[in-house]
Amino acid sequence: MILKKSLIERMLSIMVYFPMCLRNFTVNYDFSMKQIVWYLFLLFVVLSCKKNEVSVVRLHPSFGDRNEVVLVLDDSLWIGSFGDSIRSHLARTTTISGNTEPIFTLLQLDPKIFTSKAKLARNIVLFSTNNQYEFLLQKSVYATPQNFFFLRAENTEDLLKMFKKNADSIASVFKASELNEEMHQVVRASTHNLNELKDFFGCTLKIPDNYHLQVQDEFPFLWYQRDLPSGNINLVLYEFPITEIENDKGSVENHLLQARNFIGEEFMKTAKDQAYITTSTEIKYTITKETLQNLPAYRITGNWETVNDYLKGPFICYAIRDDYYKRYLFIEGYINNPFKQKGEQILEAEAIIKSINFNEN
Repeated sequence: MILKKSLIERMLSIMVYFPMCLRNFTVNYDFSMKQIVWYLFLLFVVLSCKKNEVSVVRLHPSFGDRNEVVLVLDDSLWIGSFGDSIRSHLARTTTISGNTEPIFTLLQLDPKIFTSKAKLARNIVLFSTNNQYEFLLQKSVYATPQNFFFLRAENTEDLLKMFKKNADSIASVFKASELNEEMHQVVRASTHNLNELKDFFGCTLKIPDNYHLQVQDEFPFLWYQRDLPSGNINLVLYEFPITEIENDKGSVENHLLQARNFIGEEFMKTAKDQAYITTSTEIKYTITKETLQNLPAYRITGNWETVNDYLKGPFICYAIRDDYYKRYLFIEGYINNPFKQKGEQILEAEAIIKSINFNEN
């Protein structure tokens, strides 16, 4: 609580002259007593606020490339089998359009050089051997946002067992955190009102301003694109009636892929004559069930390729079952970035998709 200086001075004056006031007040007894009580009450409030005042420590913003993890452990452990085990869990590779990419980029630091600056990293795992046995996650220890895992055991053998037991949990926390940060970045970069989204699909998306509308069709179909130095990121939306996806003519999974391939052939052409996008059969796709905005959805990941052309890359698709409009709403991200790593672009596309909102006016 902040009071004006003059008011505080007046209260202090009352304290100094309070005995005199008690001796001399006669005529204005009621008014003076009320005034004294009021000032004493204000003074009590000020002193109480001062007593209960809590100092607020402002943390530095964390830093680090997307999907980067800092590992704090002795150099001798990192170069041996202990380090091999860590790499096999946190730097295992995924196949994206024929190329292999690690799920996380690992940066190892010996505890001796784990400086104050390094402690501001967004994702940290610290390994130590002492008399404790502890697996602990703390949020925003030195910076914000921050995930700081502490692994402590009496010896390296127990320490490694602890890590292996919790490796999947550690990876899940980092993945969720990186997606959340990417979603914040997407929201900050999106300032335009895209009325066509509401008109065509009754929803909004946080699409960054560096995307432009490539194709619009009354099917309905929308195609947005962001240019990269060596390619582009593509975001497409379309819908199919539920009855075309769920029927006795085949499985839902097959109908989802057939819908995607129909859209690719119909709308997603390349510059080459009679070339269009389809689902790749070289690399296995995955289909999992999720929820998005409290609606059931299928998450499809895999690779796309072109018929009559040589372009290819990864994609991510969410097919949302929407009973209100009796439809499956498809939102997909296609990455075209030859000879470059594409994990960050896939993360960006998923962050945009997960910004969907059906409730905004």
